Amino acid sequence: MWFDQNANKWRSAASLVAVSFGAMLALTGCGSTEEPLSSAEEEVMLVENEAQEGALNNPLFMGRVIYLRGEMNDYGVQRPYRLREFAPNTYCTLAPLRSDWSPYRFKFADDKWTAGTNFGYAVPPAIMREGSGKVLLNPNSRFEEVRYEPLQDGIYRFCIVYEDTVPYVTVTHLIDGKLTSMDEVLKAEIEREFAVGPNQASTAQTGAPAASSDASTAK
Repeated sequence: MWFDQNANKWRSAASLVAVSFGAMLALTGCGSTEEPLSSAEEEVMLVENEAQEGALNNPLFMGRVIYLRGEMNDYGVQRPYRLREFAPNTYCTLAPLRSDWSPYRFKFADDKWTAGTNFGYAVPPAIMREGSGKVLLNPNSRFEEVRYEPLQDGIYRFCIVYEDTVPYVTVTHLIDGKLTSMDEVLKAEIEREFAVGPNQASTAQTGAPAASSDASTAK
C-alpha cells in the first residue's frame, strides 16, 4: 500500500513534526524561516506533496481539491481538512471531535459544492457511530449530509474509499500509539493550525456545530 511503501519516510516525518514546530510552519506556508530546509525536511515536503497530488490526480475528483466540510469546521474550506491519498483508492483527513457536540453532520466537497464532487449519502439514514460500517456516497448530492455520533472526544479519520468507481465514507476513531505515520503528520498539522497542544487535540474547538450557515445552505 502507498503508506507502507513510504513507511520509513513517514516515520521520519512524524518525528520531525513532533519536535519541530517551526519546520512545519515553513513546509505549509503558514510561517517563514530564512534557514534552508534540511534533507529530512525536504523529504517531508516531498512525501506530503505526493499525498496531495495523489488525491488531486484521482480522475473521479475531476482535478478538484476535495475537503471534509461539516459542523466540525463550519462547512469551511481549510487546509487541514483537505483529503490526501492514504492508500490506493483511499483519501482521508483528520478532525478533532467532541462527544458533547454530537452528532456532526458533514459532507465531502470541493470549494464550490460542484456536482460530481459534492459527496453526501446515497441511501438514508446514513447515521454513523464507532464500529459502523461504510456508508455509500452520492457525488451528485444536494442536502444529504452524513451524520457521525462520536462516543468520546478524540481525533477521527474521515475517508472516501473507492471500490472500483463507487465511493463510500468511513470514519475511524484514532487511538494514541496506534496511528499511522500519515495520521501523525496530519494530527500535528491540526494541532498547529488550531493552536492546541498534543494533549488538547481531543477538545479542539474548530468551529461549534451550527444549525445552519451560509455555507451549509449552499450544499
